[in-house]
Amino acid sequence: MKKKSMTSGTPLVIGSLIAAGSIVQDNYGGAVFAVVTCAVISLVLHVRSSRTQGR
Repeated sequence: MKKKSMTSGTPLVIGSLIAAGSIVQDNYGGAVFAVVTCAVISLVLHVRSSRTQGR
């Protein structure tokens, strides 16, 4: 089966890269925002994929 959408782990990788860049620039608020936002997006993608696989 081919997946046409991104996996639920992709936003976490992107968020960690953004957070690493933010920490290097001493922007800790931006790092926290990036991780939390990407974790929520990842959770939504995971729930959506779980619902469609059950059908």
